[in-house]
Amino acid sequence: MLSARGSGEPNTFLKDAKVGSSRGFVQVAGNIVAIPHKTGARLGCTTPRIKFSARSEHNTSFRETPHCYASMDVKPLHPYDPGALRSRLAVDDAMIPYKNASTLEFKAQDLCEKRRFVTTHQNEFVGRENDLRCNKRIIAHDTAFNRLMKEK
Repeated sequence: MLSARGSGEPNTFLKDAKVGSSRGFVQVAGNIVAIPHKTGARLGCTTPRIKFSARSEHNTSFRETPHCYASMDVKPLHPYDPGALRSRLAVDDAMIPYKNASTLEFKAQDLCEKRRFVTTHQNEFVGRENDLRCNKRIIAHDTAFNRLMKEK
């Protein structure tokens, strides 16, 4: 270092300080200051970068699309596509069922839910003695009444 100071230039000993850390050094008001490298755009040397605008097939197919239909007042502009949403008619939203709700209904119109798993014997056996009445009209009326009571 002593030889560098004696050569006449005061900043020569800083030339080999760090490789590429600065463009050089300057002495300002008795302090040694590094000259930084230039940053930012260089005038006329480089062309502006072109933004990457390509899309993959997956990105195109599964992107979130805006809600569009043909009779909208203001539709967003898009490149031409024969199956575009903006060219289709409006479709009602699908009905969303409640959580854990089933839309299948296993029920016959003439099925009585109270007596669904009752056997024929349990349906028809009443446990009474044989009817000894002879009048057919009274027997028919009593049978119709008992049948009405079973259905309720």
